[in-house]
Amino acid sequence: MKNYVLKSVFVLSFIFAILGFMRVGVTEASASMFDIQDSIITDQTNQATVITETYGEEGLVQPFAEIGPTYPGTNVQMRIGDILYSTKTLGSSSQIVGHTGIVNSDFKVVHVTYPVNGGTIDNMTGYMNRHGAGETIRVYRPTNGMGVSAAKWATWNFIYVKEYFINPFSKLGTLSPNYCSKFVWQAFYYGEGIDLTNVNNTPDLVGFVTPSMVINSPFVIYMTSFKAV
Repeated sequence: MKNYVLKSVFVLSFIFAILGFMRVGVTEASASMFDIQDSIITDQTNQATVITETYGEEGLVQPFAEIGPTYPGTNVQMRIGDILYSTKTLGSSSQIVGHTGIVNSDFKVVHVTYPVNGGTIDNMTGYMNRHGAGETIRVYRPTNGMGVSAAKWATWNFIYVKEYFINPFSKLGTLSPNYCSKFVWQAFYYGEGIDLTNVNNTPDLVGFVTPSMVINSPFVIYMTSFKAV
């Protein structure tokens, strides 16, 4: 009996000694797993490309929420990917009437506009201040749960629009110069994989996207409107 106990103790001691040298788990993850900074890639023709998942950059992309605060003077809650449309251009001498922007995950508006001469992000107060008092701003919502990926693409790409210019002879994928409605079209094409105009447009085609084409898209529905103050 004594020999059996001694042998058992020896075997258990040997097993524990072996386990002591084994890695039984990883307690710390590599920082690179959480600090991925995948940059936007553009080729030499300045064509926009689809972005990959990006994390860790402060102030740009927050955790996506389904709904946000209500639009001014309405009981309609903001959603990521909503398209805002106003009938007048923002400070532009262009004869193309209308302006579009897209709501991002901070419930701010990402858009391309002439006074900035490129892309910008405004909170709702700042966005309304770019309009004349009493001007109507209409809200169009993407169907089938779309919008988040488009808003994310817009948030990560607006800084690459360095110039506002309406050129009907440029390719639809050209990121800069750019204008409001084409930028929204790009956000949905690269972010959601759809052509808002629903006529099989692609980034390689030369063409023009008007604000009316965006709001008349079969992929969006009218939700509400509010007045700039």
